[in-house]
Amino acid sequence: MKKIALLITTLLLPVVALAQVVQVKGVGTVSYVGKASPEIKGKAYVKAQMAAIERYFAESGEADSENFDGVKSKVEADIDNYLLGTAILNEEDLTNFSKYTVAVRVDLNVTNLKRVIRGASTVAKTHGGAKSQLVYLFVGREADTVRSFDDRVFKRVDASASGTKKNFSVQVESGGSTTRKSDNVTYKILPMSNYTTAITSVFSQGGFIVVDPAYAIGDKEFKTVTKDFSSGNDLAPATMRSVVGTLRGQQVPYLVLATLDVDAPSQDMATGLPRVAVTVTARVLDLTNQFPREVASVPAVQYFGMGQTNTDATVKGLKDASLAAAREVVSRLNAADIR
Repeated sequence: MKKIALLITTLLLPVVALAQVVQVKGVGTVSYVGKASPEIKGKAYVKAQMAAIERYFAESGEADSENFDGVKSKVEADIDNYLLGTAILNEEDLTNFSKYTVAVRVDLNVTNLKRVIRGASTVAKTHGGAKSQLVYLFVGREADTVRSFDDRVFKRVDASASGTKKNFSVQVESGGSTTRKSDNVTYKILPMSNYTTAITSVFSQGGFIVVDPAYAIGDKEFKTVTKDFSSGNDLAPATMRSVVGTLRGQQVPYLVLATLDVDAPSQDMATGLPRVAVTVTARVLDLTNQFPREVASVPAVQYFGMGQTNTDATVKGLKDASLAAAREVVSRLNAADIR
């Protein structure tokens, strides 16, 4: 019998491991007439669970929150499918105000929640027509050289004198200014080939047809893109015009540009392991009009990766940051009804 129980536990472990679990707290309050019946308490309980789920998506970003609003009623109707557990932290029956309040901590099944959001997005795109093509350029980089400039100080002294040689007075006025010049940073471009399959999968699951940039953009353009991002945070105007012209010629309507800046490794205070911060910025350009226009953007967001070595931490940070960036781009495109 013990062997059977052990076998069942072993079989269940992979299922639990596949589910992404996040703990979130929520509070639900319901007004009542007379007294707080079991039905009233049940409504407050579900309301608290939904508040926890809404809080998770609100903290995930504006786009995720808007996407959740589209499936909110569906989640509430089958809420147990999206929770792995609920613990009551506090409950209070305010009889003087005829209100019952309960606070809970829930274990969210984030995998199922994101699946229902993706499903709703896919259905919308199916009814709305053909899915759009896009090309993405995710550039990983780390600071190679940093040239700092000393402050330039300008001082001026004005003097005037009056009187005779024996008796005279002097008035002095002094002033000036300090000019500061920002650091000149050059970057070393990091390979992203190990992450392209996962990034492509995120965009594909979001309902987009991904065109491999290796097929859509020429070698010369790739070199200029790399050169531009090695010395700045955006493409030079000539490079942008060249890339846009090439993609338009192939009828690709959307271009996703993202930079992933890797900081120098540091030590995690809690574990002592190497930790690397990766800062992500991204934007999406619509190429279908006469002039490209930005239809979605991801402001600078920082992610962290840890590992046994600095290299492991960098790889983990780049992977997590690139996947998170792709998901956020898809969420913002869906929220803007970009198809």
